[in-house]
Amino acid sequence: MSFLTPLYLFGIIAVGLPILLHLVRHQPKNVQFFSSLRFLEHKPPQTNRKNKIENWLLLLLRAAAVLLLVTAFARPFFKNTDLELTTASTTRQTILLIDASSSMQRGTLWKDALQKAEEIIKQAGQEQIAIYTFDSGLTAVKALKESKQPAQQFSEADDRELLTGLTPGWNATNLGQALTEIASLLQQQVASDPTGTLLQNSTIELITDFQAGSQISALTEFSWPEELKVRLHQLKAGETSNAGLQLLSLDEQSRPTVRIVNAANSKQEQFTIAYQSKSGVPETSQPVYVPRGQSRVIRMPALEPQQQVTQIVLSGDDHDFDNRLYLQPREKSNLMIVHLGTPAAGSTETPDYFAKRAFPATSNREVEFLTVGPNSPQILIAVAKIHLLIVSRELSSEETELVKNYLQQGGVVLFSLNDANSGQALIPILSTEEKTSQNILTEAADINGYALLTNINFDHPVFQIFQAPEYSDFTQLKFWNYQRLTLPDGIPHQILARFDHENPAIVNVPIGEGQLIVMTFGWTPRESQFALSTKFVPMLNAILGQNTKLTTVPSQFTVGEKIKLPDSLKAVNISTPESPQIQLTSAQQTLKETIQPGLYQVTSEDETIPAQKFAVNLGIEESNTAPLAIEKLESLGVRLLQPGETTAASPPPADTRRQALLRELEQKQKLWRWLIIVALAMLGLETVLAKWITGKTSATRKA
Repeated sequence: MSFLTPLYLFGIIAVGLPILLHLVRHQPKNVQFFSSLRFLEHKPPQTNRKNKIENWLLLLLRAAAVLLLVTAFARPFFKNTDLELTTASTTRQTILLIDASSSMQRGTLWKDALQKAEEIIKQAGQEQIAIYTFDSGLTAVKALKESKQPAQQFSEADDRELLTGLTPGWNATNLGQALTEIASLLQQQVASDPTGTLLQNSTIELITDFQAGSQISALTEFSWPEELKVRLHQLKAGETSNAGLQLLSLDEQSRPTVRIVNAANSKQEQFTIAYQSKSGVPETSQPVYVPRGQSRVIRMPALEPQQQVTQIVLSGDDHDFDNRLYLQPREKSNLMIVHLGTPAAGSTETPDYFAKRAFPATSNREVEFLTVGPNSPQILIAVAKIHLLIVSRELSSEETELVKNYLQQGGVVLFSLNDANSGQALIPILSTEEKTSQNILTEAADINGYALLTNINFDHPVFQIFQAPEYSDFTQLKFWNYQRLTLPDGIPHQILARFDHENPAIVNVPIGEGQLIVMTFGWTPRESQFALSTKFVPMLNAILGQNTKLTTVPSQFTVGEKIKLPDSLKAVNISTPESPQIQLTSAQQTLKETIQPGLYQVTSEDETIPAQKFAVNLGIEESNTAPLAIEKLESLGVRLLQPGETTAASPPPADTRRQALLRELEQKQKLWRWLIIVALAMLGLETVLAKWITGKTSATRKA
């Protein structure tokens, strides 16, 4: 056994204190006077000078406790021959941090970056080398060695081979995040470095064009280690011009508004911009003047319906990596809404009159509204093509089967109980067994004046649009009559709203893969104020939106932006500019593959869901290719190396390294904790034993 602080062992002298206390005999302190002995001569009591130790067990316990405490303060440990002595040696490591963002595609920048990286690897020699690339995130090519893992042997040729497989991507440059992540990884290594010189012996070799579009804001919230230094290798593309495009908006007529950004170091200020069709032939171009370091916003001319335009192309600068803007106008959706009700014929007293006007056609959708009366011919439309089915009258057996089939296939049905007959038509749709149908009751409710909606579930999608305080007031919506609906517990349902805290007003019943939304009231002015209120059109369109087949993907994205696909698409196939197809499972609803600018198409395995398209464009930050001022990086705390400066720290003396090893070994074993625990246990046992002996002696004296 060895000791980290052996001087504390001199405290063993304190073991003599319990022995001394056991040998000391005290003079009697209490004197009792008796009247019959008052006149006798006083003499001091005679004591036996041959002192004896009476309680050996107590003495041993006290001495052992003191001995254990002294040993604990001396920090004992057992020497371990398997201890890795290399942890105490001075290790130098180089971290290659290479910019792989889209701006590195300019000219010969990427070729220059690889050449500079090979030079650094050659100069590093026997040093440990880690290789990382970064754009919007950090990617490990050859990660830093973890403290508990043996270092893998890589030759200089192996490191150069890793560089050959690297290419710049299309993401933006987030330099601040890359530097903070590398610094955090190095700080984790410091925890296992006994010499404390790891940061001084680590150098981050940053290879980048260091353009003004680089994001460095992440460094503002990070405390940069003072010992860690960065050597900047700034690549230059020469005196060139660069401008980029950004799509600001795409209006209902598919007319784009575009922003043109010219870099501050550009030599060119005159550019041209034009549409480009699928065939690759540019349309009529128009000149644009953009001063260096500034931007201009222009609105492109309207497109003719027959024009197959997919891109906007900028001409006039030296680098074309950011000169294309892909367009994907949102395609119109064709909706089919079927109403099983009484045809309006211009009468405002029928539900059909208001239902037709609740779904207007817009620039993004065409609506076909079909009313099927009780005497109309049988519907020949496939249920897969119906997006919303509205029921407001009594149904025939064939129509009931149509509604059931539509619900089983995932459709949405809005059922209005505007009279007792429609209530009887609801029972066969809800019931699957005869016993269940007997427990479904519909009857006219007794209303004293009018009823109001209460207990509204604003978290449900039907009412979500009314969550804001300025829209959540339903107190002005009055109902003159409604049907009282009673559903058994065997039918799963959710009550979305009630009448005056009692009877259900709107009920959502899942049937098969579809949704049945039951309104226990009618919406004509004779029955309620619903159709004349501002809630009518938004609510009915929210019910239409419950159809999962209407889910769409946004048409415009930026490179690096997460593309979250709707859950309703389930397994999808995505056509990309690079690969023929990417297939995602139902558990993968986010596109994780490397995205490049271009046009994409999403198709579902469900043939009833139409194919959806979207465009991906480059971030405008990458077009700002003017050099970034080095002072901005230094002002955020990053320590930059001057030319010719090294980060090598002087190796510690041999005694310091040895002491660091011993300290590390003692901290791993921590024997002192167990010694203190045993010492406290002995003191506790000694206290109990001393009390027992004292009590026994007192009883003997009394006897």
